Amino acid sequence: MPSGLLSRSEVLLLPLLWVVMASAMLVESDAYRYVTLALVTLAMWRYRDEVGLVSSDWLAWFCWLWAAWALIRFVIGVTIHDERGTSEWLYIFPLLFPGLGVALYMTRRHLFPAATVLIAAGAAGLLASIDWSALNNGERIFPLFHNNPIHAAIGCGMLLITSVCWMLYALETGRYKGWRLGAILATGIFTALLCGVGILGAQSKGVWLALMPVVVFMSIAVLLYYGGRVALAVLAVLVVASVGIFSALDSTSRVAAPTIEAAGELFSGAIENVDPRGAMRRAVEDSDTPQSMRERLMLWTNALDTVESSPWVGWGNLWQREWRQGTYSDNNHQLLHNGYLEILVRHGLLGAMVLAIVLLASARRIYVARRDGIISASLMLYLYGLSLFFFITIATNSNNRLALGESYFLLAGSAVFAISLAMRHARARGTVISQSCETASGT
Repeated sequence: MPSGLLSRSEVLLLPLLWVVMASAMLVESDAYRYVTLALVTLAMWRYRDEVGLVSSDWLAWFCWLWAAWALIRFVIGVTIHDERGTSEWLYIFPLLFPGLGVALYMTRRHLFPAATVLIAAGAAGLLASIDWSALNNGERIFPLFHNNPIHAAIGCGMLLITSVCWMLYALETGRYKGWRLGAILATGIFTALLCGVGILGAQSKGVWLALMPVVVFMSIAVLLYYGGRVALAVLAVLVVASVGIFSALDSTSRVAAPTIEAAGELFSGAIENVDPRGAMRRAVEDSDTPQSMRERLMLWTNALDTVESSPWVGWGNLWQREWRQGTYSDNNHQLLHNGYLEILVRHGLLGAMVLAIVLLASARRIYVARRDGIISASLMLYLYGLSLFFFITIATNSNNRLALGESYFLLAGSAVFAISLAMRHARARGTVISQSCETASGT
């Protein structure tokens, strides 16, 4: 294809690809997997110099070594033990983070248009999918296009954070003026409010819990990093949100109160007896424990039994074999409804340690990039806020195994490597400028 034609097609194609990458917020599908392969292929084909740069990054090698370990364990489980497990390939995804990061960095100018399309599509999807009559009657609703209301609530939460940071970016950069800025703010606020309605209506207690610290964190961060009209706008949004929460207080209390009470009793029992699994078993047997919580406790008890039998490296593909020998062996669920236990039963404390190292290294790089002026404050808040929300939600759901979780890890992992490339190029430019100044002063 001629280079001119390819350049013109990129203006439409590349934003569309990134929209599909993030589309799991709106529609529960696997389309992002195919786009990931396409973008990594693009990086290997067109941006080989940047691929070479990222290949010298210790974090890239760390991801590749982990992916190799997970792949070897998977192959051994299939060929020797005839155990395929479930969603084991998810742990090989870090293999793709560096290449996808190169594609993200090299196509970064297309990201704001992609976010604009995603948010507008999200607003349209929420308007089309929210059942207002059911909402008024206090019934559970299914916003957006997901397999169940819990997934829908998580998608709404991620879209809400995206909308807020999209608006902050437009305000921070000052690239948009007049009616364009007005349209961005109106669309962002409208989408965020619809997301709030969807989250309340979906009645997912885990998402409600996750949003509380995220709202507090982002509000404080915005007040610290931004001033003037932006701070006033944030306070106005908080007032509106508080009014909305107060008006829905009866409904939220009706849904959440039994679970809160049972969770309080479980926590106090575990503290008093220093026996978490014993407290969990007593809660399962308690008739006052809500059914959804009882089912989760059964799953978590089995998971802890499985982890205890191989705490350091987990069971790989064989975890289900051990799972069936747990306290509640008649439980047929394959989702543990806890992302951390999902990791521990498969890869033990080693897997948890790898995740912690990647998260800490990523958080550090994002902070340094913002400190040095390489990325915007809005991008830092977006990555921190979205990650905080996601990692709280996986404490009560296996969201890391959903399309939402897979696409989140791919996008967040690629963002870290894109930021790492931006930092490397910034340092290289600084070195060149410094050398030029030294040469000029010498002459």
